[in-house]
Amino acid sequence: MRNKIDKYGLCLEEYTSNKNNADVYFKRAIGKYPEMEVSKALSKIINKTIKNNEKVLDVGCATGHFYRSLKKRIKKNFFYTGCDPYEIFLKLARKAWKNEKNMKFIKANIYKLPFKKKSHDITYCSNVLLHLPDLKRPLKELIKVTKRKLILRTVVYDVSYKIQLVYNNRWWKYTKTKPIDEFDSKGNPRSFSYFNIHSKDYLVALIKKLAPKSKIKFIKDNKFSKKQIMNSKKNEKRPLATSIIQGEQFSGCLMQPHFFVVIDL
Repeated sequence: MRNKIDKYGLCLEEYTSNKNNADVYFKRAIGKYPEMEVSKALSKIINKTIKNNEKVLDVGCATGHFYRSLKKRIKKNFFYTGCDPYEIFLKLARKAWKNEKNMKFIKANIYKLPFKKKSHDITYCSNVLLHLPDLKRPLKELIKVTKRKLILRTVVYDVSYKIQLVYNNRWWKYTKTKPIDEFDSKGNPRSFSYFNIHSKDYLVALIKKLAPKSKIKFIKDNKFSKKQIMNSKKNEKRPLATSIIQGEQFSGCLMQPHFFVVIDL
């Protein structure tokens, strides 16, 4: 029997039950684990553009661990809202930041964000789009709630690939799927998550259709410490944790050329 797929086409049993990921993100949020290299890079991009008292929205916030990097580098006053569809992350986010002012966490799905039009000056969404079956509705929602600047971090290449990462319980203890049952009789994976790569052409065309006057900039995410990423992989002991091979980021055997897509609306 296949895992349950929600109305948006997501098969995410792995994320909702993954206590190990939640624990790692929580330790990053409270400073027990180092900042992620991506959160450092993203906070530097935001720091260059943010204005005093602006509202920042983090879509797919998990435990709010990116906020630690924002707080460290941004000296202006700003208001932070984090949203995520999974209570396992939000519970730990509220615990990590219980004494913090100017911030809140809301349970929300990227396919239907519960915010008013242009309610946030800056919105960012990191490491989410590659796990979605379709980008049209999510990008429409992200653009809708953003007033000035939208920053996406996702995997971009010359051509698009639709990829399903297939799970079995020999290496991923959070699924019930046995190796012999990885695929059903029609060849469909029973337990999976998406690890898609989108072409630059597709992203530009889709963004321009949704926001014709927008200006789009692609920034390769390559200003990271290889040593720090490899140390995190070793210390956190997470399956498919990011590795660096010949200067490129890999998840398992998949090369993942990550970019920040900066959209001025």
